[in-house]
Amino acid sequence: MVVAVPARDEAAGIARTLRALGEQVEISGAPLRGFTVLVLANNCRDDTARLARRAAPPGVRVQVTEVTLPPERAGVVAARRLALDHAAALAGRGGVIVSTDADTRPAPHWLGALLRALASGADAAAGRILLDPAQRAALPPAARRTHLLDSAYRQAVAEVHARLNPDPHDPWPRHWQHFGASLALSVRAYQAVGGVPDVLHLEDVALVEALRRADLRLRHTPQARAWTSARLSGRVPVGLSTQLAQWAHAGGGWTVPGAAETLALARAEAALRQAWLAGGQWLGPPLADLWLTSGPELGAALAAPTFGLTLEAAHRAREAGGAWRAAHPPVPVTRALAELRAALPGLRRRRTAG
Repeated sequence: MVVAVPARDEAAGIARTLRALGEQVEISGAPLRGFTVLVLANNCRDDTARLARRAAPPGVRVQVTEVTLPPERAGVVAARRLALDHAAALAGRGGVIVSTDADTRPAPHWLGALLRALASGADAAAGRILLDPAQRAALPPAARRTHLLDSAYRQAVAEVHARLNPDPHDPWPRHWQHFGASLALSVRAYQAVGGVPDVLHLEDVALVEALRRADLRLRHTPQARAWTSARLSGRVPVGLSTQLAQWAHAGGGWTVPGAAETLALARAEAALRQAWLAGGQWLGPPLADLWLTSGPELGAALAAPTFGLTLEAAHRAREAGGAWRAAHPPVPVTRALAELRAALPGLRRRRTAG
């Protein structure tokens, strides 16, 4: 197992991250050992590499690799790809690679929880990512409030989907996050999708989307927890820092899909999954009615070799048609959260009775 940590000018926090990795424990509380930490220090103008070597925890192998990428490829996308590619080579075909960030502090049971998810049959496991408490407290009130609302909303959405469209490989309780600060996957799964996709940003999300298109099993395990930086000025054009900056100025105008849309989408995805598993046959209401799009488009989607590709094609058809957006306009996050909280008790009772 190799934990990959891309780091650019992270002298202020790299030692804390490495200390947290050195404090990983088994379920029994015994120190978790036998893994390597790969720090990829790219284009650093500070002492990140030197401090990483000096902060190597006792009993943990830390390999620090310094690279200088060309300016057009010096961002986190290329750095994470290079770090995970190197980690995969170190871990070997039957190994496991884990992605985190140099400004992230994993909880002591983080690595063990990710590994247990993989041992239980998942091809990849995504851990819960929380904001550093001190930095979160220093955020502008609007950003802090909207972040909490958004987190509660997304957790409610995840529960709706888990109850209406259950995934046996990702059962409830689960969460919604799958980002590079807390992500583990087998080397086989990583290589099966060709590694980190060549995108402009959000390379971690693109990697998870590639796993899903290939019908590889992703577990969102709540037991794997890590705290990450809540800085408003980030190192990437699109990411958590830019989201927090937007929320700081969002006021009451932050809008999201409402409960009606969330429920409708979960039911539509569940029906599509059943139809795909049945070889394109579906005995319930017409799929076109559930997806608010044309039957031929959905028929073409169902011909895809994986359900992930079928689902992606169905979403493209839904978004291109316009009927879905007309039927489900976005609503303020406070309203959406209240609606979801009102709907969930009924879904829980129905699931329990079933």
